Amino acid sequence: MFTKNRIEALSDGVFAITMTLLVLDLKIPEGTSPLQLGAAIRHGGHAWFSFLVTFVIACIFWTLQHRLFDLMTHMSRETLIPSFVFLFFVSILPFSTHILGNFVATPLAFIIYFLNQLAIAVALTAKLELARRHGHLRLGPEATLIRMRLYIMCAAMASGVIAAHFLPTQYIGIGPVLIGLISRKIRSTHAARLKSNAGTPAA
Repeated sequence: MFTKNRIEALSDGVFAITMTLLVLDLKIPEGTSPLQLGAAIRHGGHAWFSFLVTFVIACIFWTLQHRLFDLMTHMSRETLIPSFVFLFFVSILPFSTHILGNFVATPLAFIIYFLNQLAIAVALTAKLELARRHGHLRLGPEATLIRMRLYIMCAAMASGVIAAHFLPTQYIGIGPVLIGLISRKIRSTHAARLKSNAGTPAA
């Protein structure tokens, strides 16, 4: 029997290894002299940027998954499969991050990167929906908020894939950023509504 705690422990291990491996792509070329150190670091700026972005997004997914675990009453075969799919795509992050950092001028690099992030978001959303469908999820405002955030993450990553097809590389990030800003407004409005409802006395 697979319990929530065992899957959570596996998830933490995968995230810990993946987020550590991200830093291995940050290197100074061999033979760099002390006088060339600053230029070498600036030359690797794209790798630093892709590392930072991926690390932040990984933190968001890790947080969302654990909040989802807290709302799940137990694990089942239906939710176990998307859990493994989720971790599979998480483990690919160092590869897609390496491609983005080293081929930032190539639209295909963005497509691969955002497809990887989209697969992670879809797998976690599928896990939530399956738990909800089979009655393994405690419903309420918290579940609604997590569901909303996951669908927003899916939309943001999908917009990155679409933008990589049609926009110049310097504008590809506009789609995900706009959706992120819109999501903040939606979440703040939703939180204000819940607070207002909580403060309204029952009739």
